[in-house]
Amino acid sequence: MSTSRVIAPLEFRVRPLAVSLTAAGMILVVVTALWSSMTALVSLVGLLVCALLGIVVAHHRQISRSAATLTVLETPFWLARDAVVFDQYRQLANSLLTISEQRDIIFRHVALEQVDELVRRAGVIAQGTFVFEGTETWRLAYEQLLRSPGLHRYRSVAWVQRPHYWQDEPGRKSLALNFVLVESQQVAIERIAIIEDALWPAADVWPVEPIRQWLDEQFVRGIHIQFVRSSRLAQESDLLADIGLYGSRALGIQQLDDQCQTVRFTLIFDVTAVLAAEIRWDRLAVYAESWAKYLDRYELPD
Repeated sequence: MSTSRVIAPLEFRVRPLAVSLTAAGMILVVVTALWSSMTALVSLVGLLVCALLGIVVAHHRQISRSAATLTVLETPFWLARDAVVFDQYRQLANSLLTISEQRDIIFRHVALEQVDELVRRAGVIAQGTFVFEGTETWRLAYEQLLRSPGLHRYRSVAWVQRPHYWQDEPGRKSLALNFVLVESQQVAIERIAIIEDALWPAADVWPVEPIRQWLDEQFVRGIHIQFVRSSRLAQESDLLADIGLYGSRALGIQQLDDQCQTVRFTLIFDVTAVLAAEIRWDRLAVYAESWAKYLDRYELPD
C-alpha cells in the first residue's frame, strides 16, 4: 500500500467519488429534463447539490485537520507528505531510539536534559520565532528575506547608541545589500535612525561622524531616511529598539552590546507581532524628521 493512500485515504477517495457523482448527476438531469416535469427536475438538482456539498465539507475537514488532532500513529504518515520534514523526523526518531537503548544512568540524565531543551526550542520554532544568539548567522536569514519573491518593502529602525554602529564588515555588507536592492528597484527601503543625544548634541545641527556620513550615504543611494534624537522619545520608551519589518511577513528584533556586536537577533513570523510593530513604526514616524527635508533647511558640512 502506498504511503499517500495510508496518510489521507478520504482525501484521495473523495475526488474520484465527486467526479463520478457529478457525471452521473449530469446524466440524470438531462434524462429528467427530457422525460419528467419541471418540479421533478428542480428536486433532483437540489438533491445533487446537497450531496456534492456534503462531499466538499467532508473533504475540507479532512485536509484542514490540525496537527493537534493527529494520533501518535497518524503523525508519521501525515509528515510523510513532506519529504524534507519527514527526513528530519526520521533522523530524530533514530537518535531517540539510540538514547533509549542506553542504560548508563548519568548518560540518560544528561541526554534527556538536552532533549528537553531541543523540544522546547522546537516548540518556539513551531510558533514562528527564531532566536540567533552570539552569532552573525542571522544575516543569512536577513538576506534571504530581503531577496525573497513578493517582498517589496523593508522598514528598519536603527537605534544608534555608538558612533561605530553598523560600521564593521558584516554591517557594511548588509548595507551594501540594501543598496543593491534599492538601486535595482526590487525593494523600497525606509529607515528611521534613533540617535543618542551624545552622538547628536542638542546644540549641534548634525550628528557626529561617522554617523552623519553613514546616514547621508544611505539617502544618496535611494534609502528613505528619517532621524530623531532619543531624548524626544523620553515618554515613549517602548519605541527605543532595533527592529526590521519585512513587508507584512516577519519582524526582526536586534540586540547589540557596547561594541555594536549582535548579542541576540529574534526573527518572528507572526501577523499579530508584525501588526503591533507597524503601529510602533507609525508612532515613531510622528517624532522623526525626513533627511531630505532637513537638507532643505541646513547645508551639509564639507
